[in-house]
Amino acid sequence: MKYFKLNNGKRVPAIGFGTYKITAEADMERSIGFAVENGYRYFDTAKYYENEKLLGKYLKQTGLKREDYQLATKVWPSSFDTDDAKRSLDESLSDLDIGYIDVILLHWYGKDFEKTWEVFRDYRDQGLVKSLGVCNFTIDQMAELVKLGEKPVLDQLESHLYLQDKKTVEFLKENGILHQAWGPLSQGKSNLLDEKILKEIGDKYGKSPAQIALKWNIERSTMVLVKSSNPVRIKENISLFDFDLSEADMDALASLDKNTRFSNDPANQEWLDKIRRG
Repeated sequence: MKYFKLNNGKRVPAIGFGTYKITAEADMERSIGFAVENGYRYFDTAKYYENEKLLGKYLKQTGLKREDYQLATKVWPSSFDTDDAKRSLDESLSDLDIGYIDVILLHWYGKDFEKTWEVFRDYRDQGLVKSLGVCNFTIDQMAELVKLGEKPVLDQLESHLYLQDKKTVEFLKENGILHQAWGPLSQGKSNLLDEKILKEIGDKYGKSPAQIALKWNIERSTMVLVKSSNPVRIKENISLFDFDLSEADMDALASLDKNTRFSNDPANQEWLDKIRRG
């Protein structure tokens, strides 16, 4: 496993396991069991996913020691208020029931995010969370946050070969903030994995198009979050550390950029207003 160092000195693995839309008990039990068996040690959820209790339950059943895995969760913008943020965090801690949260994130930018950020700091001082991050923050939104006097350890963004967002990636790198990619295979909403160049490079290394797409992000110092309930896919997605892409490979893959997003735009104020209202 490759690791990335956060700006607070802690380390995270280059690949993590996402749990969005895993809400059925059998699916969570199977997914987490296969993920742990195949070496995943970073798990991502959110209050919004409504599955923290299930995730905590099955993480405890894996037999892993608490210090041997990391967990990240998020606070939704409708809770961006001091009391609501505390309530959200308390409920997450209770539902997860694993002692502490490794990374707590603002799920999107929103009004009063600074109040929630202060709550994050307070909970970190109490030892209830370890690192503070954000999700879906643009450069301008991040600049507002940095003015509060503390940089987040990471920014989790939609990121794949069709949405390379080099400007944001470079901004994060310059500011010592880890770029974390969700939807690194475009969430199955495109023909990305049918691209000829992915097959050609994959054939060269004996890897699948999906493995090449994931490795591309890791090679540019981006942590990726993957999700699957298929044991073959779960194993394949993490089998990325026995080869390296060449500079020529990286250049060829960069040519696939379409600046195409398959989810909501974090700069869309109408969307941000909608989620703020809950």
